[in-house]
Amino acid sequence: MKTLLLTSCALASSISMSLAYTPTPLEQGATAPDFKLVNVDDKTLSLADIRGKKATAIIFTTNHCPDAIAAVDRMKALVEKFEAQGVGFAAINSNSPKGLSLDELRFTVYSDSFEDMKLVSQESEFNLPYLYDGERQDVAKAYGAVATPHIFIFDADLKLKYNGRMDDGRRRLGPAKKNEAHDALTAMLAGKEPAVIKTRPIGCTTKWSEKAGAVAAHNLRWNAQPVVVETIDAEAVAKIVANKAGSTFRLLNIWSTSCGPCVAEFPDLAGIYKQYSLQNLEFIPISLDPKKDIAKVTEFLKEHHVGTSPRIQQLLNKDNRTTNNYLFDGDTEDLAKALDPEWNGAMPHTLLIDEKGKVLYRHTGQIEPLTLKNAIVAEVWRKSEE
Repeated sequence: MKTLLLTSCALASSISMSLAYTPTPLEQGATAPDFKLVNVDDKTLSLADIRGKKATAIIFTTNHCPDAIAAVDRMKALVEKFEAQGVGFAAINSNSPKGLSLDELRFTVYSDSFEDMKLVSQESEFNLPYLYDGERQDVAKAYGAVATPHIFIFDADLKLKYNGRMDDGRRRLGPAKKNEAHDALTAMLAGKEPAVIKTRPIGCTTKWSEKAGAVAAHNLRWNAQPVVVETIDAEAVAKIVANKAGSTFRLLNIWSTSCGPCVAEFPDLAGIYKQYSLQNLEFIPISLDPKKDIAKVTEFLKEHHVGTSPRIQQLLNKDNRTTNNYLFDGDTEDLAKALDPEWNGAMPHTLLIDEKGKVLYRHTGQIEPLTLKNAIVAEVWRKSEE
């Protein structure tokens, strides 16, 4: 049965790779393809609706890619400077949810869904339409959008004059040193040809729906990861909290199979573990179930797929541990002192610590997932600027 499962995974991945879509960007001088896409205000816009009198810029971007996230302020600055000069702008998200794995969302709290596009647009105060092309991806294929962000700039007659990156900022926050899109628009508004007409749009690949098989295979591998539950005492908990191994994040959760809020929040915690696992986040659930119920605890954790990934196994090796899933065996007063003196004893209790053992988030009771995700993402971006 195991051989059959592995063969199926390999076959699905192979089929997906053979069907992978390779975009070809528009050639210089090509006419901008028309489109009709829904905006985050639920209105449908066409190319004519966003077209500028002197030039038009179409920016393929997304909610989740770190390069796109870092470019938001620079994109807004481009709009702010040139829109009043007759340049029309639109941002388009063409990523298909079918082609996107949860752990690819590790730089954000959002997915690439249309509903989350509305939240991103509102939170980031977009000053241009943000259109959704993720269901059919026809527009991205018509333009040949390679990565996010990828900008196409057309003249007054909708002829392509520049395509590629907006600038050299990549996933760095703040101003860029080279601004090819800015320079192209400046030249065009002065009646000149851009000095640079094409660059490579470095960023995350467009998530084509054809990638669905690879995503499914990835999920199967994740779900098949081994789940081992061991008993733990207060002294060992204190060592985990101290985080001498230097894991980027440790997310500890005190829970029990007999605790309603614990069971209710667990799918969110399991999802957060998967989403940020590539940020070296360790999820460490510590059950307060009776020792005799260790098999029941193990089965529950298997159902929620919180096994040990290869990346997490490397972190465990540094810490001389063999699992991240535990059942506490000892006095809960000693546990509280070792884990978090601020814990009042109620379950569930969740604690997020950084690589130095600093508490980034604590909460007693059922978590609000977005709040916890924000704590993780804020630290991810803070560290990226170090």
